[in-house]
Amino acid sequence: MIFVKSNIPQALLSLDSVNNIYGQTLNPWNKTKTCGGSSGGEGGLIAAKCVPCGFGSDIFGSIRFPCSYCGVYGLKPTSDRISGIGKTSY
Repeated sequence: MIFVKSNIPQALLSLDSVNNIYGQTLNPWNKTKTCGGSSGGEGGLIAAKCVPCGFGSDIFGSIRFPCSYCGVYGLKPTSDRISGIGKTSY
């Protein structure tokens, strides 16, 4: 089931979420500013409280830049972010 659909830039590695089909994604707090690139559409949806959270990859700031542009927090997904001490392996 699809709840919402977000916008991404055509080249993906961009600091602005704009493409020829849907246009530019605008910041939910200031319509004269952008949401940031790569996953900016999702950053805007999270900031506007349309969705509770999002998941994605972050190679060159794809999560961190849109989050900082929209005033929300994003974690770069990395191995060992959560400690494995005391964890049993199956």
